[in-house]
Amino acid sequence: MDEDLTAELQELRGRLKEAEDTLDAISSGTIDAMVISGPDGPNVYTLTGADAVYRTFFEQMAEGALTVNARGTILSCNQRFSMILGLPIEEILGNTFQGFVDFEDIAPFETALTKSIKDKCRKEITLNCQLNKVFQLSLVALAPLSSSVDELVCVVVTDITERKRAEVALRLSEERFRALFDGAQDMIFMMDSHRKYTKVNPATAKVLGLDVSEIIGHKPEEVYGEEIGKQLRLLDLRVLGGESIEREHTIRIKGVSLTLNTVLRPLYDAEGKVIGVFGISRDVTERSRVSPTPKAVFESYPSEAMRATMCEARSAAASDGTVLLQGESGSGKDYLARWIHDHSKRALGPYFSLNCAAISKELAESELFGHERGAFTGAHRRKRGLLELAEGGTLLLNEIGELPLSLQSKLLTFLDTRSFLRVGAEKSVSVNARIIAATNRSLDKEVEEGRFLSALFYRINVFGITVPPLRERIEDIPVLLEEIMSRLAVQLQLTHLPSIDPAFAIALTRYDWPGNVREFRNVLERSLMLSDGHRLSLTLPSGKASSEDWSQVYGFPSQERTLHDVTDEVIKSLILEALRRCEGNRRSAARTLGIARDSLYRHMKRFGIMSENRTADEDD
Repeated sequence: MDEDLTAELQELRGRLKEAEDTLDAISSGTIDAMVISGPDGPNVYTLTGADAVYRTFFEQMAEGALTVNARGTILSCNQRFSMILGLPIEEILGNTFQGFVDFEDIAPFETALTKSIKDKCRKEITLNCQLNKVFQLSLVALAPLSSSVDELVCVVVTDITERKRAEVALRLSEERFRALFDGAQDMIFMMDSHRKYTKVNPATAKVLGLDVSEIIGHKPEEVYGEEIGKQLRLLDLRVLGGESIEREHTIRIKGVSLTLNTVLRPLYDAEGKVIGVFGISRDVTERSRVSPTPKAVFESYPSEAMRATMCEARSAAASDGTVLLQGESGSGKDYLARWIHDHSKRALGPYFSLNCAAISKELAESELFGHERGAFTGAHRRKRGLLELAEGGTLLLNEIGELPLSLQSKLLTFLDTRSFLRVGAEKSVSVNARIIAATNRSLDKEVEEGRFLSALFYRINVFGITVPPLRERIEDIPVLLEEIMSRLAVQLQLTHLPSIDPAFAIALTRYDWPGNVREFRNVLERSLMLSDGHRLSLTLPSGKASSEDWSQVYGFPSQERTLHDVTDEVIKSLILEALRRCEGNRRSAARTLGIARDSLYRHMKRFGIMSENRTADEDD
């Protein structure tokens, strides 16, 4: 809308300039001046000299043209002026020009007419017509050829009604934009092709703690500092190259961390050339705090296996290449991937994880690459995939060995070109995201059996790291115990952690942990749920329901816990385990424990134990 109005204004100004040039030609003698009869002669006047040439020029002017005397009487006019007024020429000649303008504009017209004649100069004036039109007038006085000839003024009339309307519409549009720009709570800014800020709204200045004048004319490096400015520069250059970018990133401003969702778009001139950057940043810090992503520690593990792994992880974090994490299921590959991201130069960018084994093949492409509206049934709007959302950050492709071959090929193309097509799209999207792949499969074997592309394997195996299973780093269990218990306390909303008996930790180190860290965490969570808030009761997993593969650890009696308390704990644990093995059947549980059913009932009642699976033969 604004571009159309601007073009129309330029066209009208050009036409007015042509009319002004015509007046200059007449007044300078380039075109023979008109010779008219005396002031008391007839209304129809004649021309001498170059009459035919002048008449042709006069009639073919793009603007309205007329001649008036010192009183404003119209002596001649062209067809264009007749069309502007909507009256035939014979009804115009002989009338005063003042009769066609609004009453309040009559005096300004007569003043301009008198001054043009007196000073022999051009006068410009804008008048409102009685026909709801606006005229832009240029008045040029012509010197009379004899003393008997009246003063003559040539007037060029430009109908600027539409221009005025366009100016009003443009002004209203600018006022609305200014109101939105100044009142927006989001940070809005514009930069030129040299990455210098040309406009920033008050919200931007408020967040940065600066005055607007301290930002305008400066580059991001001067506003945010060299470290953040260097990251922003890479994005700005891509936008100046014609890309549109949306990303979520974290920056520190005056010691405070802010998470921003930023949209960057190119600014174009009338010829379609990129001349700058337009950006909007929204503070989503509070949203990020509501759904925090746990960060892995990995720093203080004493085992030799983990020390070697962390040495490789630090090298991976220092680079920006693709990383392949391999290891058994549950060994902590996803936590190590997050650690690498948090210690890389992309730490301020977003982090996303996609479990390739947990999504259907039909939805995998849409989840990873996104889709356009109407790409398939149910695609009611455009969706940005995780790869695009990870702009400026990291995407973990967990269990990449489960990715369909068709998507493996598309992923390979992205890794080579850093661009991809959304499902149903025609235009490619460029993304600057780091890929970390993880798998519990042997990709070498998968390649041999044709289930994984060899080219993709070589492409993602730029920096390979093997995460050791928990049984190979038993020394880390005390550190893991403290770390996981702290996390569980937050998730389970515990006000305090139960005390951990040293015998408890020792028992943990004697187990083989086939499920690795995931199984370790599950055991701790179950122990917390079964604890009375003061002490932990450990039940290690077992594959068989036998007395040999089940164990418990109890603290030695003390001043707080008597022998009777410890005995009660042992009895309660044995009853719970027997009910678990017998799937809640109390008769079978009593038989397993070698006690009478009534005795089992008494113990269950005393300890407040309820059996979920009560069979008919147990009912009284």
